[in-house]
Amino acid sequence: MNGNGEDVDSLTPGKGRLSPTSSHLFKLILPLDLIHSEASNANHSDRKVEESSPPTVFLLHPSQPLSHISRLIISALSPTLFSNRRGEPSVDVSFRSATAKGNPYQWSDSTDMGDFIRDAAKAAEFHIHVTVREHTEGLRSTEKSDRDRTIILPIEVPTFKSRTRYLRLRLGIIDSQLKGMEELKRECDREAHRGARRMAVGGFGMLVVYWGAVARLTFWDYGWDVMEPITYLSGLSTVILGYLWFIYQGRELSYSSILDRSISARRQALYTSKGLDIERWMELVNERKVLRREIENIRGEYEGRHETENDKEKQERDSNNDSEEEE
Repeated sequence: MNGNGEDVDSLTPGKGRLSPTSSHLFKLILPLDLIHSEASNANHSDRKVEESSPPTVFLLHPSQPLSHISRLIISALSPTLFSNRRGEPSVDVSFRSATAKGNPYQWSDSTDMGDFIRDAAKAAEFHIHVTVREHTEGLRSTEKSDRDRTIILPIEVPTFKSRTRYLRLRLGIIDSQLKGMEELKRECDREAHRGARRMAVGGFGMLVVYWGAVARLTFWDYGWDVMEPITYLSGLSTVILGYLWFIYQGRELSYSSILDRSISARRQALYTSKGLDIERWMELVNERKVLRREIENIRGEYEGRHETENDKEKQERDSNNDSEEEE
């Protein structure tokens, strides 16, 4: 869990925080000492509670339901303060958010953490409600008392910059690695294309020499009666060579296929000679695409949050203008 010290040091008093990690997990940092203090007052406990106890860090997976997180929080609390005389838990944990107009709503315990975080990203925070039930005789563990206390813990939601910190860091490392590899790759590609062009020009020269030789032998040296079967056999040889090309390469013989094959072979030879791991390059390119796509997906989750903040600012400006006009 990288960055725990930074997240804990910058924790706002009385608030928790949801922070990303270098993997796809999340850290939920909670000041459970506040709950302990409220519980000791609610249950009239003589047990001393450490006021300066450190925050508790929970490592969460996006596929885990909220009920699992509730059980983790309950298990981290003191059993002497949060259980009745029969040893049953005397605390309930729920997760609540608010709409853009401030109307609260509660999340179902079966909601996945990933879906919950996607919705929470649209707001600056969400709240964890911890209800501490009074130890009253005659009441069942599921029944509420008028003296039950609810502790509300505001949880700060990470900003887009904080949420994508590790993704952008990894993306920067990949970009730096690909920078040198891509320069070397471009150099090899240019050299391979120049070599293929030289081969194409050489082939054109050979065709010109062949045409001149046939013309010389036909019209000056031997005549058409001798050269006709020779030219026929040479043309048939071209067909045979083209068929062999199709058998071994699996492609129809054409100028473009010969050129592409020449470029590909020359390129691979240059990659090997200059120490370029093309498979590693492809892995880094694919990973960069995945990181960029993930960052863009997270950006989409925060677009609603930015629109809400802009709407609030606009409403405040409109209200200020109305008040000034009334004055």
